[in-house]
Amino acid sequence: MKYLLKHYKFHILFISIIYIPIILICTIRTKYNVILKGDTEKFESVVDVDTNYEVSGSFSTIYVISFNHSTIFQNILSIFDTNIEKYEPSKKYNNLTDIEEAEASKLDYYSSIELAIINAYDEAKLIKDDININYSFKSFDVTWYKKGSQFKIGDKVVGHNDIGNDSRDELYESLKEINDGDIIHIIRNNKNIDITWKKDVDAFAFAERFNIDYKTINPKVKINYENVGGPSGGLLQTLCIYNQLIEEDLTKGKKISGTGTIEYDKSVGKIGGIKEKVPTAYDDNIDIFFCPSGNYDDALVAYNKLKNKDRMKLVKVDKLSDAIDYLRGL
Repeated sequence: MKYLLKHYKFHILFISIIYIPIILICTIRTKYNVILKGDTEKFESVVDVDTNYEVSGSFSTIYVISFNHSTIFQNILSIFDTNIEKYEPSKKYNNLTDIEEAEASKLDYYSSIELAIINAYDEAKLIKDDININYSFKSFDVTWYKKGSQFKIGDKVVGHNDIGNDSRDELYESLKEINDGDIIHIIRNNKNIDITWKKDVDAFAFAERFNIDYKTINPKVKINYENVGGPSGGLLQTLCIYNQLIEEDLTKGKKISGTGTIEYDKSVGKIGGIKEKVPTAYDDNIDIFFCPSGNYDDALVAYNKLKNKDRMKLVKVDKLSDAIDYLRGL
């Protein structure tokens, strides 16, 4: 050590002053999260409907890149780059481990695909009598739980007191009004479990799951699940499947993208990362960007920052039919 200090003291001093602080700001994590621009991805490769209708344009979903507990360096970058958003997550929803978040994201994604297929086929049946889909409600799968709650990620909620999963709507409405001492029926690891609701302890969020009869569905559909999580591509997934079911090509040669969940009642739900998704779509030369009304104000801020914004149309939608009507009117 004496030899090193004697012969390399200036090198050691330089390293201490320059490199150590750099290493620290690049490795020390903070309480913040950051979201960066991502990319668009054509949806045709995920759900393939057995029809031969020609499609001249495309439907693409959008993903963004996010880092939980971002480093000091990443936070500094967010100050100088308007395409990077830094925020402090709510403590209420920040209790899941990385593994739990990944599992919850998969559940949301599977639910989104199922809802997209159901809504697209149901909508297409209105104009084509030979289209057929049979499905039944399965469960509400837990995707978040309050810290200290009795629930776990992946629990399948199949009943509330005397109400079972025979009726999705009845169980859904019942779960809105859970009282202290109520019994929640779940399936965990293939075992039936009854949880007595504790008002000050228990809370959960869920993704809807369905049993789709793929043997009787017409036209046939093939699903290629990918390692993409989250429900935010639901609207575009539904539009892409719907466009494969009907003879009319709604794309009309346009590159169509956007974001928003698709709900059971065909409404379009609010999502996160909208400020990053707008420039992501623009950079990929998207022609039409569909945006949930709940995100429209933030999307408009990002849209107005684009250099040549008229090249991409920003379209606000509340429900699936809004997007379909807009494309039909092109």
